[in-house]
This record gives sequence, C-alpha cells and structure tokens, in this order.
Amino acid sequence: MEKAPKGTKANLPPKTVHHGPVVVGDYKIVSAEFVKGSTSIKHLPEERLPQIAFLGRSNVGKSSLMNALMGRKDLVKVGRTPGKTRELNFFKVNGQFFLVDLPGVGFAKVSNAKRDQMADFIREYVEKCKDLKGLVYLVDVRHGGHAIDIETVEAIRASGCPVLIVASKRDKANQSELAKGLRSIKEKFGLDQNPLSVSSFKKFGLGDLWHQILEAIEQKNESKEP
Repeated sequence: MEKAPKGTKANLPPKTVHHGPVVVGDYKIVSAEFVKGSTSIKHLPEERLPQIAFLGRSNVGKSSLMNALMGRKDLVKVGRTPGKTRELNFFKVNGQFFLVDLPGVGFAKVSNAKRDQMADFIREYVEKCKDLKGLVYLVDVRHGGHAIDIETVEAIRASGCPVLIVASKRDKANQSELAKGLRSIKEKFGLDQNPLSVSSFKKFGLGDLWHQILEAIEQKNESKEP
C-alpha cells in the first residue's frame, strides 16, 4: 500500500490533516499521519526517524491501541477479520518518529506459505532496520501468553531489539481475571514485575505506555550499528 499520488484519496487515512492537538496521558499529539505501507525491507520510509513497532497475535488489539495512543479514531484501520494487517504500516507522530503496525503473529486466514513469508519479513525487519528502537508486544490479558507468543518474543530478544510486553484488553477482564492474567504473563515471559496493562476503550495505561515508548526512543539502541 504505497502512498497515493497527490490529489487522490486512495489509501489515505480520513482527514488526518484536520485533527487538532490532543493529549494522551501527559503526551501531546500535534500531528499523526499515515506515511506508507510496505511488504519489503527495501521499501521502508526514506525519512530516517526512530521507529517503535507493535506486534502480537491476530485480534489482540494492536490497531485499536495505536489509534488510542495517537488520539485518532480510525487512522489505523481496524478490521473485524483477524489478520487483516498484512504489511508494515508506518505512522509518523509529531514529525519526530514512526509507530509501526506489524502483521499479527499467527496471521489468521492465510496460507502456510504466506504465513511463512510474512514471518520472514517481520524477522528481517527486526534484525536489519537500524531505526527500530524497540517493539511493543501485546498479549490479551484474558488469555495470557501462548507458545507462539513466547517463541516470537524470545526470537526478538535474541536479535537485540528491546521488547516491552503489554497486557491488552484490560477492560474486558474482571479483577480476578486481570490479576491471574498479569501473573501468568509475568511468569511466561520471565518479567521482573507484572506487565503494564492497557485498555484502548477505557484509555487505561496509555500515559504510562507513552512514557515507555518515549524513553525507548531517546535511548541509543546499542545493539545496532549506527
């Protein structure tokens, strides 16, 4: 999904230029815009800005969370069909960095060959993109981590890319389910403390997540060559 030529409406987010500043947590979003989609490491944005990627199993709430973080309702397309995102979609925030929506782990409703192709593409992006400063990995707090989540996170950690585990859909769990889910995620992913939990719908945890994202952007990624 390349950026549409000037004067056309194809593939452009609806009226993004008309949004005014919004504050999410204590972070002010002055501008947020879709830049491009890519299915090849050769076609990443030419602008050399820090990148923070979002990953998780299909239907874990990546797109909804990214919209909530950017204070936009429909900038990131939210599909009812799990696995809708099949490319890397880049969104520039405040003209300073990119948030990147990656295809869902598991890639529902695609062939095994296509699934392997997308997995290889994500792996290549994580290993080779010098502008990638960190990755937010979402896990549905109601279900905890599955084997594919743990395997994926271990591979990303091995590449040297910092990973932040975030428990999503907090509003859909009662207090007992929330506590159980957070403990499960902590144990399965070897965390020192319970993961940050968020809700795109209720706006829980968004300020804390922005703090973590900005901290990752500001730090030098010593695992990658300059």
